[in-house]
Amino acid sequence: IVIDGVCPLLMEPGNVTYYMDGGLTAAVPTIAIRETAEQTLRIFGRWHRFIEGHDRLRLARKASDIEAAKQAGDMAIVFHFQGTDAVEDDLDLLDAYKALGLGMVQLTYNVKCRVGDGALERTDAGLSLFGQDLVRRCNALNLIVDGSHTGERTTLDAMETCDGPFVFSHANAKALHPSPRNITDDQMKACAATGGVVGINGFPSFLGDDSRPSLDRFIEFIDYAVDLMGIDHVGLGIDYYMGMDPIIPADKARARYDDAIKTGRWDAAVYPPPPHYFPKGIETPVTLSNLTAGLLARGYGDADVRKIMGENWLRVFRQVWGG
Repeated sequence: IVIDGVCPLLMEPGNVTYYMDGGLTAAVPTIAIRETAEQTLRIFGRWHRFIEGHDRLRLARKASDIEAAKQAGDMAIVFHFQGTDAVEDDLDLLDAYKALGLGMVQLTYNVKCRVGDGALERTDAGLSLFGQDLVRRCNALNLIVDGSHTGERTTLDAMETCDGPFVFSHANAKALHPSPRNITDDQMKACAATGGVVGINGFPSFLGDDSRPSLDRFIEFIDYAVDLMGIDHVGLGIDYYMGMDPIIPADKARARYDDAIKTGRWDAAVYPPPPHYFPKGIETPVTLSNLTAGLLARGYGDADVRKIMGENWLRVFRQVWGG
């Protein structure tokens, strides 16, 4: 079972081919980042129609849906929010989104929102009262709570509030590279204490200063996380996205980047301009199986490789969603 815990490349549903060709069992498309509730509803509708019209896709509402996809040679889809703007100021919207198949909710996207502070904010004030209520509602609805892109204090508060596994769907160790988007040892250990998972991120500037990171460098972050948290708490959150090389032409990638900087989604000091090359050997989802070989060559046993590649995510899904 192979699961990538965050797939913003699937903000265009047609890109599922990359993941299916790469042999993934489950992919986790980003449904919303800063979208309003109305815009988000339209995206859900588009995805439901897309899945219904595809003979090898199925929506995962329980862990058993992912296992069934594996048995049938299909791919499961897990809906994910990267941020809570789509909740607006009404927690009842979470109930509606859950009914539409939402599986995981990230608290913030880099900046301050109603829930708390983002990872790139000038402050680190912690989880708001609304944020506490949101985490509790997610628990009541069996939605996984995700601390990626979120300020340290906000995530630590959220983990204290959360009942059950808390995840960082795509985040790397700040101890290995001090990007503001990476997370501290305290955050990683607290996540493991909840029974959660940290998904190791392949975005180049979160791995170091090399614009073309090696597969070995990516695996160094897996090694560090395993040593710190234990093998049961490390997964994949590679973060392949719409503006990466070689998905779109350079001019379009630059236009997307300029818009992200202009609107404040990204900070140029943290996100260098494109081209963005993912680690050699796993440059796109199509070649993700090379990571299995890389982990085996590193000395990981078969059972541990299976955990990293997808079984740890599946365990969290089962614990939160059932099935």
